[in-house]
Amino acid sequence: MFQKETAIRLITALILLPLLAVIWFGGMAALLLALGFVLFMTFELTFSARAGRLDIIGMLIVVTISMPAGLALWAGHYDTDPAGIYMAGTLMALAIFFVGLFSFRHISGVIMMLLLAGLGLSLVAMLRLDHGGIWLVLALVTVAVVDTMGFLVGRKLGGAKLWPAISPAKTWSGAIGGVLFSPVPILVYAVISGQEPGFALFGVILAILAIAGDLMESWYKRCHDLKDIGRILPGHGGMLDRFDGSLLAIPMLYLLLVNGWLG
Repeated sequence: MFQKETAIRLITALILLPLLAVIWFGGMAALLLALGFVLFMTFELTFSARAGRLDIIGMLIVVTISMPAGLALWAGHYDTDPAGIYMAGTLMALAIFFVGLFSFRHISGVIMMLLLAGLGLSLVAMLRLDHGGIWLVLALVTVAVVDTMGFLVGRKLGGAKLWPAISPAKTWSGAIGGVLFSPVPILVYAVISGQEPGFALFGVILAILAIAGDLMESWYKRCHDLKDIGRILPGHGGMLDRFDGSLLAIPMLYLLLVNGWLG
């Protein structure tokens, strides 16, 4: 079982590599890829809530989650009054909240909708920043390192469970292992590009947020009696299962970048 899960994670990483190259260079291709990435996860969440079918309520879930990304695209192409943007964003958040209350049987579904909406908005906005594609790749690789090393270290060392009521398989040793290895991708980039190595410590923040995002998705699955969300990786779940760590990490990265805290 250990070898099988390790192999699946390596295959996922190999599939991700050419996609990361597209994102690295930014542009329309990266934007379309990022939007497709979030849309796929949105459909996975919708199908998990609607017993695998796409009905009127399911389409409403997809549309409301997608609205903030659409707003970011609109704002990027047209000169728009900031007050109008904030008002539209507030109305969209309220729409997501009430659609989620109506569509899911637990508040965790509402939170997952809000997280996916925030992820879509952040991806669109980040790819419009200078070097946004590079930062996004570093974030995705860091989240993958946290997930993989957390899995390997946790299986090797075992020990106390991180939050057994939500995710029985995760251990404190795995979480600490993921955090310890998290600065590596940014450190490698900093050394190669001549940047300040101290930036690598930002990986620790991403790691903590990635673990929190993972736990949020596990909470949702536990509250809705689900083993996995999606089936794109047979026996191992879907895109949302594999990239749940990005739900909090990438929006936080965008906030840090747009406020100039990462240069």
